[in-house]
Amino acid sequence: MVRLTPFALALSLVAAVLGASTPAAGAAQLAMSWTDNASDEDGFLVERRAAAGGAFQQVAALGPNVVGYLDSTVQAGSAYCYRVRAFNLAGMSAFTNEACGTASGTATLPLSVTLNQTSFRTSDTMVATVQAVGGVVPGAVDAYVVVQAGGALLSLQLDGRLVPGLVPIARNIALPTVAAPFAFPLAGAPAGSYTWLAGVTTPGTLTLVAPIASTPFTITP
Repeated sequence: MVRLTPFALALSLVAAVLGASTPAAGAAQLAMSWTDNASDEDGFLVERRAAAGGAFQQVAALGPNVVGYLDSTVQAGSAYCYRVRAFNLAGMSAFTNEACGTASGTATLPLSVTLNQTSFRTSDTMVATVQAVGGVVPGAVDAYVVVQAGGALLSLQLDGRLVPGLVPIARNIALPTVAAPFAFPLAGAPAGSYTWLAGVTTPGTLTLVAPIASTPFTITP
């Protein structure tokens, strides 16, 4: 028999408009992550409402052990609130706290990713070059470089690992001016459409201080 154990989740939110110029209507995305303290969930349900009020509506059903989601159905300049709960055959967990954010941004992109190709076969090696531009944002920041794979988010670390959720590649740093390449052999990678995302936040928070840079790519068999 499947038993529903207590779920303890903490939801946090990142908000940003993608693009290096004036945001277009409908070009916004909101990313979020949470901590999965359960061991028997079958998946997670993500709900959203307008920050101004109204009822929550489900926007995503995710699989087990997923700890992040990117909502691409929001409108630039609009504010939203989210909550998440886990489920299994025994029922539903309690909801997380609510987290709210507004999709907004400027033309400054202090962190970005460039690729050696835009389409890869599973026999290829992807080279993702993380480019930082020092002096674009004042003061120290946390830096995030993330791959969106479906609804899941995987964060790049300085040693080249990809770890689940939103985990900074660097914390509380003044951005240098640097281009750092990371090589990823794609053998065994599922075919599909993916996106690299790069952004910077106020240290210790998920409050963006510049828009997220977006770099799409595809993998074919």
